Amino acid sequence: MKPATEWGPAMAKDDDRTKVVEHVSNMPTYAPPGHSGTSNVRLVDRAFAGDYEMVLGTIEPGGTAARHSHGGETQAMYVIAGRARVALGVAPAEIHGAGTIFRIPPGLDHAVESVGPDPLRLLIVYSPPLPRG
Repeated sequence: MKPATEWGPAMAKDDDRTKVVEHVSNMPTYAPPGHSGTSNVRLVDRAFAGDYEMVLGTIEPGGTAARHSHGGETQAMYVIAGRARVALGVAPAEIHGAGTIFRIPPGLDHAVESVGPDPLRLLIVYSPPLPRG
């Protein structure tokens, strides 16, 4: 019987897609440009999904994702825990908590600040995946 973490004999052993079960604590973290106090983990990447990627983001209290936009990518952001001050376009920033979803179309300026007291935890999906710099 094959382990649950392998696709099967058709997949090459060195192919990253052979990992179908993995724990987030074993995955690398990164900090996106223009973000402070942020640690992201790419849960699902282009190599596996092709036309989207899924990221787990953690922003410490006081940390920010400075105002920016994505040229051709749609972003969906779900607040798992914590409180976020989010600015979308020209609208005033508002504070949102767990259970809130943001659907951000390409080109819409947005900014996120973790307003504490606990870290902000976000599940983020980009389609197509963001370019890697």
